[in-house]
Formats: sequence, structure tokens, C-alpha cells
Amino acid sequence: MPSLELPAAGTCVVCGGNAAGCDECGGAGTFDITDCPQRWIDDWVWQMIELAELYEKGLPPVAGGVLDQAAYFVRFAKRAMDESAQYKVEL
Repeated sequence: MPSLELPAAGTCVVCGGNAAGCDECGGAGTFDITDCPQRWIDDWVWQMIELAELYEKGLPPVAGGVLDQAAYFVRFAKRAMDESAQYKVEL
């Protein structure tokens, strides 16, 4: 786990590591990660990640698609798909 004493390096998402004139990373092309990156992600972002993964599997986030399903079912379906994919990898 990254810490202040032993940070992990992340590629700057603004310049993609190219750094030339990037004000966000100060021209370094990277930034220090000093705690768990998941702490930066709020519930809205997790929901968008979940919708993007389901969209990749053919379930669009539109009326008649994922957005018309109960939230608990969407979470269950995603978990079931993830477990099934992991089982296939392990075989």
C-alpha cells in the first residue's frame, strides 16, 4: 500500500506522461500516490464503472436497458458475470 514514506508513482492523466509544459504535474509526467487510490473514487464513479462494464457486455445504460432494472439486480448481475469470468479463467 502506498504511503507518504513509500509513495507509488502514477502517470499524469492530463499529459499522459509527456510532461512538456503540463501545469497539472509540474512537468514531471507523474504524480505521487500516497494512500489507497480507491479513496479518491466516489459512489458516482463506481456506478459509472459498473455501467460501462455492463455496456461492454451488451447491456446499455438507457431506458429499456440497465437503467430500467432494479439496482440490487444490476449489482447481482455484475457480480455473477464477474464470478463466471473468474471461474472460466481458473479452468
